[in-house]
Amino acid sequence: MKRLALIASAAILAAAGPALAEDWDFMLTNHTGKLIEKIEVAPTGSGNWAANKFDPELNKDGKVKPGGKTTVHFDKAASACKFDVRATFEDKTNAVWPNINLCDNSYVTVAFTGEKPTFKAN
Repeated sequence: MKRLALIASAAILAAAGPALAEDWDFMLTNHTGKLIEKIEVAPTGSGNWAANKFDPELNKDGKVKPGGKTTVHFDKAASACKFDVRATFEDKTNAVWPNINLCDNSYVTVAFTGEKPTFKAN
């Protein structure tokens, strides 16, 4: 009986502990007109970039062709919903799409309007 109480107490303490990051993902569509070589995600304004944890069996090199799609996998803190997405292109330039709500949106299309990065999320 004491062992059962100890196990229950440990479970309650574990649940009350700090929130840990959880695996999260969204579908990214590339309408930039450029080949994306690398995708990174950071909580909005933090600059703490984490690379896409792509599945090598589905996308062998992690690149996204113009018009192509990929699933972006990242660790999301339990309290964060708004993220910046950064793409590095084949020509080694990069662009940032800020303040995307990835809690409410599973599909993000990145593009440019002129030279300005724009996105649609749903």
